[in-house]
Amino acid sequence: MEGCMVRLHSVHFRGALSAQPIIVDFHELFQTRDAPTILPMIKNEDVLRAVVALLDTSLPEIGPRDVHETVHYPGIHTIILSQDHADVLKDYRGRASQKETDLSPVPCKTRVEADSTHKLLAELYSDSEESAEETSEEIIATETSISWSWERFCEGLQEFVDGARDRKEKRAVQQEDRKIPPSAVGVESLIVAAACYELKILSAGDMVLQLSLLAVRKRYRHLGIGSYIMELLKTQSIVGKYDTLVAHADTDAIGFFKFHGLTDDPLLNDQFKELKDDWTNSILMSYLPPFTTDLEMRNPVFSLSLREVEMDMDVARSQALFAYQQQVMCVTRLLEEVKILRKQLDLQREEVDRLNSKLEQEKRKRHDIGMFV
Repeated sequence: MEGCMVRLHSVHFRGALSAQPIIVDFHELFQTRDAPTILPMIKNEDVLRAVVALLDTSLPEIGPRDVHETVHYPGIHTIILSQDHADVLKDYRGRASQKETDLSPVPCKTRVEADSTHKLLAELYSDSEESAEETSEEIIATETSISWSWERFCEGLQEFVDGARDRKEKRAVQQEDRKIPPSAVGVESLIVAAACYELKILSAGDMVLQLSLLAVRKRYRHLGIGSYIMELLKTQSIVGKYDTLVAHADTDAIGFFKFHGLTDDPLLNDQFKELKDDWTNSILMSYLPPFTTDLEMRNPVFSLSLREVEMDMDVARSQALFAYQQQVMCVTRLLEEVKILRKQLDLQREEVDRLNSKLEQEKRKRHDIGMFV
């Protein structure tokens, strides 16, 4: 992905839902002068707050600060699926019979702690509801930038939540006559899903796409949104070229990822063990793309020849043959080792039997001598 933001064509999902995918590098976006607006008439900072709120509400065990750090970290790309403002307004006006619960007031704070931050963010979605080596200066600069960003995030959070609360109250009051004003629809109503991914180079030199976070609002689940995001991540012409897609899945999500071709084979995924510490209490899963990806098919010099596939198969066959030979050699040597040990054991037993026999003879001699005396 080139640039700090890419807009894709709108997608139609089940249930007459339409949403536009937008891929954003928030870290680069906030460092860009005259940065483009992610959503019309909405501050980019509020889009970030809404994304963090959705991910934190759906994945509460992570914590808002870690979620924010992930979304805002250098190199992280965030996929946002956003509805059109007019579509959301029409949907709200069509739900005249539904009552939204009133929100209890939250005291204003200039500095918000982690627990209260989570409560504020959860309020928004109640329907749910690198280079290989970094210098110390680069690491310190990154940490300072993240810390500053978190403080700025929290400073505007109360105002953002207050605005969302006011919009929700407007919708609740004016729903009966279906005269909900456009101002009653904010960014928290537009975003339906978000996911964070990053392209990484492992120590072995392989390029992996690491899916860190994925969340869909409860109201919009089972409509194919999560499946669309997974297919988007498999489209290398959009997300970039990689050798393997790696995801950190909790227990409840294993079935979802397996359905989309990822495996939790521990032997296969052991090659990605350097990524295991990125997220705790999760299972590492991986997806191996086909030899010919959509990115290669877009290449003007792309050929339908199977020569490269055949070469890869030859390499795999040679490696498999070498591995088989090594295994046979190891097993054969182990068998020979067992034979030698058994021979030594037999010799030791014979020696023990000989010594026991000699001991018995000596005992009998002494017994006979004692009788004559």
